Amino acid sequence: MAVPVIRSLTATPDTLQPGQAAQVVVDAFDPDARTVTVQARVADAAGGEATATTVLTVGDPLRFELTCDDPSVTIVPDPTVPGRFSVRV
Repeated sequence: MAVPVIRSLTATPDTLQPGQAAQVVVDAFDPDARTVTVQARVADAAGGEATATTVLTVGDPLRFELTCDDPSVTIVPDPTVPGRFSVRV
């Protein structure tokens, strides 16, 4: 089982004054993840059929964490986007 891979760690903006905030984004993936395609078929009594497919990703869920030793720094994770944080100094 391979470890997760971090493609990038970016801060926007990358320079702050006291009281300002930056957005930090961790772009990572699970190299063990794979995709599978599943297909649905529906038929009616007259013999008409409809099909649809979708792709599922099978992999370990990633848990993102951002920390700082400086007690004046506040880090708040974005609850809607894993890997995105607001950092205030």
